[in-house]
Amino acid sequence: MRKSQKSYFAMPGILLSIVIFLGFLATLSAFIVAFSQPRFSQQLVVSEQGVILQNAAGEKIGIAPRIGPGEVEIEPADLTPEPDVMERYEQQYRFAARQDRFADILRNSDSVTVVTNDAEREIKLRPNDVMPFEFWLQILVGIAGFIVSAWIWALQPKRLSNQLFGLVGLCLWLSATCAAIYSTRWLALPTDLFQPLSALNALGSIGFGIALICLFLIYPVRLVQNRFLIWVAIPIVGLYLLGQLDLLGKPANETPLLTAMEMLAILVLVVIQFIKSRGRPLDMAAIRWVGVSSLIGSGLFICMAIIPVLLGAEPLINQSYAFAFFLIVHLGVAFGLKRQNLFESELWAITMFKAVSVGLLLIAVDVALVALLGSLSGAAVLTMLLILPFFYLPWRSMVQRWLFQATPIEDLLEEVAHVALIRNVNDRCAKWQEILQQAFTPLAIEPVPVGSGDAESVAIEEQGIMLHIPAAAGCAPLALRYKNKGTRLFQKRDRQVAARMIDFLSSLKRQQQAFADGVTSERGRISRDLHDDLSALLMSGLNSDNPDDLKSVLRSSLAEVRMIVSAEVGDTRLLADILADCRAETADRLEASGIALNWPISEISGMLTPQPQKALTSIIREMVTNVIKHSGATEMQVQTRLENGVVYIVASDNGRGFSAGKGQGNGLANIRTRLAALEGNFDFGDLDPKGFRTSIALPVETQ
Repeated sequence: MRKSQKSYFAMPGILLSIVIFLGFLATLSAFIVAFSQPRFSQQLVVSEQGVILQNAAGEKIGIAPRIGPGEVEIEPADLTPEPDVMERYEQQYRFAARQDRFADILRNSDSVTVVTNDAEREIKLRPNDVMPFEFWLQILVGIAGFIVSAWIWALQPKRLSNQLFGLVGLCLWLSATCAAIYSTRWLALPTDLFQPLSALNALGSIGFGIALICLFLIYPVRLVQNRFLIWVAIPIVGLYLLGQLDLLGKPANETPLLTAMEMLAILVLVVIQFIKSRGRPLDMAAIRWVGVSSLIGSGLFICMAIIPVLLGAEPLINQSYAFAFFLIVHLGVAFGLKRQNLFESELWAITMFKAVSVGLLLIAVDVALVALLGSLSGAAVLTMLLILPFFYLPWRSMVQRWLFQATPIEDLLEEVAHVALIRNVNDRCAKWQEILQQAFTPLAIEPVPVGSGDAESVAIEEQGIMLHIPAAAGCAPLALRYKNKGTRLFQKRDRQVAARMIDFLSSLKRQQQAFADGVTSERGRISRDLHDDLSALLMSGLNSDNPDDLKSVLRSSLAEVRMIVSAEVGDTRLLADILADCRAETADRLEASGIALNWPISEISGMLTPQPQKALTSIIREMVTNVIKHSGATEMQVQTRLENGVVYIVASDNGRGFSAGKGQGNGLANIRTRLAALEGNFDFGDLDPKGFRTSIALPVETQ
């Protein structure tokens, strides 16, 4: 068998489905055995008068019934549900012989003779295939316990505690199912059927106790090592074998005594586990559910069914009803698993169990529908086939969608788009996991431990059990386990869907980041323009005492504000015109500060688009501002030239220099940032013996 096939059958949902199917198959076999035995509508009942015969309505027909050619009288002991309650082995031997004789009679006779009004009367027995309530109760207890235990085991089949609880359910099913067949017989079963069923019932009861004892020895707090558990089973199994050979003195020393000893041991271990679990919240939560349900179920069974037998009295409750006490243990575990993380099984256990249950229901409905169609007439079949597409198939499809929560890829991508817009990383990652849950309905979504894998793309691992989701949108890599609630393996299409979702999410996050970077860049541009341009103009106004010059500065400042806001709007201009405007503005600013300007006119060609225009104007303004504010110079020189599509501008002054003018603010940094954005270069340094030099290089469009 290929590894992928082995992995498929290791899926919790598939494993549980297979085990449940086998359990129902075995139960069906028990049904066949039970329904193949002779059964009649009249009932034999033990009363103070002895054995009486009743009709189906419970009305007395007669007493002292005799059956068969030899008219063998039916005694109260013949109707004993469980032969283990007899006081001596001799009684059991006689009981078994009479059971064989009655079974042979029932195969060849269908009438009984009863005494009615001091006269004998022969009653014709009417065949009946209706089983009593006690039969169905024991079957229900057995199959319910089996399913719950199989469910716990299938979650983590390699864990010893789960294996032991699975064995508990198997033994309960074996004991209850076998008892259901022989304890609800009409009168008798042949010995070759009765004795094996009784032995298997005893084995199930003993095995139930052994498994629970071993479970409470290691769970939730480990009391012994695993190798010690075998020594629990050996003496009990040995006593069971001796009992099957009738070597324990009397029947009550066999299964009843062993079961009582096991139940007492279970009660003691539960108390010890309660003590050991103090101060350990998780262990206390586990023993609270498993332990309390075991205390109640085992305690009631001992008090009402075992102790009276050991004392030589009749059980206080019918064996059929006593089995319901064992079911309390399983129901407590099921409820506890829903409320707490019992048996270290995952919180998705309830979800997986629902999925399997509904899946099996769909299969059962399909089978029933096929069987129904096969028994209908041609016209009825045609009518059903016309109705099915409008009622049954839509309902089935709706149930499947609910079961697996299948979401179209288009809806998933829309949800992914919402994830990209979530700013808080924790909320974003939680939403991302929610979308993955919708897409693949895994039983578990786990973070991938750091260093456990370097996969940077979606990958199917563990032969299809796990889907590796790499880090995306700031969220850590994830491991998705057991697709479709543990019923499917991950396939190539799942990997493609996940990859498409991640690519879409990454693309949206890149676009979002690009937008955020653009916003940041634009804010930075506005900040630099305000600093380099507007502040330069306003500073010129501060250095002027002429009201007319001040008004001119204010008008220029307003124009500069409009230019900053609409920097992307404008026409391409000649480089020579731009430099001419900058020269005139620079001369006015320096003159107002008492600084001479030496900027010779040179022949320069080339064009500048709006953004470089604004950048060049702002850079020259910042150069002039630095000279005015920090240099203490009396003269500024500017030289320009154009070479190979690059304009070079060198500005120098005769001031104190850079080293003496520390704390110059953001001006030089802004110049460098502007030029870097336009793929230009920037350099500055002190002159010898004094002064400061600033050099820029800016690409231009040649004419």
